[in-house]
Amino acid sequence: MEFQSYQKPATLDEALAALRTAHQPLLLAGGTDVLVNAREEHRYQDRSVIDIYGLPELTGITETERELIIGAGVTHAQIAASPLVRAHCGVLSAACNTVGSLQIRNHATIGGNIANASPAADSLAALAILGAEVEIARGGQTLRLPLSDVIARPYRTTLEERDLILRVIVQKLPAGCRYNFYKLGRRRALAISRMTIATALCVDDHGVVTFFSMTMGATFPKPLVFPEINAMLTGKKPTDEDIAAVAKALSDKIPEIAGIRASTKYKQPVCRNLCERILKQLLGGESHA
Repeated sequence: MEFQSYQKPATLDEALAALRTAHQPLLLAGGTDVLVNAREEHRYQDRSVIDIYGLPELTGITETERELIIGAGVTHAQIAASPLVRAHCGVLSAACNTVGSLQIRNHATIGGNIANASPAADSLAALAILGAEVEIARGGQTLRLPLSDVIARPYRTTLEERDLILRVIVQKLPAGCRYNFYKLGRRRALAISRMTIATALCVDDHGVVTFFSMTMGATFPKPLVFPEINAMLTGKKPTDEDIAAVAKALSDKIPEIAGIRASTKYKQPVCRNLCERILKQLLGGESHA
């Protein structure tokens, strides 16, 4: 490690003060990316590290009538285990439970996951269908931006050097909503995502869909949702043909947005098949992760 300096603030105010004055500041949260990258090619030798891990102001999960507010320093393990998240945003709990190993989940933070902007980050598809917004401290002001405005492309964000992610705000799913989070990797555990699919769906007593949102992760340059696809089931009692149409529409987004790559011939049919299977399970009354 060749950091120029290291500070461990005790409060959020101290952290913000350090950010204002530090030479080339580098925020250290869970460290699961920074400490790995620091071993490579003198990457951070001129950076001033500000360690924000465990700051009390960044570690809570609270609720309003319609939203959950998750501190940027909350770990994936804490999100996965949170009764509030399980009750109102179960798809995010399921997604965070797939991240890395138990040791990684115990240390990696949701704010760090966003700031790192890995296209394979397991939480991002779930955050996308929950309408996630990111609260950021910037220049003495607090901004609240959609997740898709914060992540620009793989490993690149619109965050400025002295920005600090404070909270992640997600919309509660309607009561009784069914969800599914599916992670496709080369093995069942400790795998980097090749594709993730996050889905939430609500039906009324007559089997009519009242809420639907579905998207893929580890596929597009940044987290995306598609209102036109979500509208394809809303207000309907879906048939097999409706389900197949949604699966095809979502899989067609792969070459449209990500371009035609070597993996496209594999990902498109896999996406179609998985989407059909997931939707049939959810419409049959099952929630899975």
